[in-house]
Amino acid sequence: MITRLPSPSAALGLLRQERRSVGLTYLFWAMGLFGLNGIHRFYCRKPVSGGIWLMSLGLVGIGQMVDLFLIPGMVEEANRQAVQGAPAALDGPGLPSLERQLLRLARASGRDGFSLNDALIELELPAGAGSAQVRGEIDRLLGEHLLDVGNDERGRVVYREP
Repeated sequence: MITRLPSPSAALGLLRQERRSVGLTYLFWAMGLFGLNGIHRFYCRKPVSGGIWLMSLGLVGIGQMVDLFLIPGMVEEANRQAVQGAPAALDGPGLPSLERQLLRLARASGRDGFSLNDALIELELPAGAGSAQVRGEIDRLLGEHLLDVGNDERGRVVYREP
């Protein structure tokens, strides 16, 4: 039996479903004011510290108050983990390489492939990076036979995993 891989939009939609919301995280943080400390940390994929916060009443309230300012960063890190499919610490400091992000996008896109526009929308690029850097990296990956190029049913140029 042949299993069809999800389209790029469906695969990216699945990743978006796993994204965390800053607003919802603040709502979970507010539950700590009623004794349910640490729920926001569980939501942000931090189960160990979530358990510690739950058992220690938010580190006696001090940790809970500090988290009020740390929530945007926690949500950003949780969302980056969802997109990358692995903890950020496994990719070293900062963002994963452009090569690695492109290869992950190709794998998630399956047979339908991804366009340059898809890559520009979905990749986390360093400040100042743009389409020229992404196009250059795609060309390098094509030269190393790590990506294939083709056309989709609408005639757009798409890139796929070989």
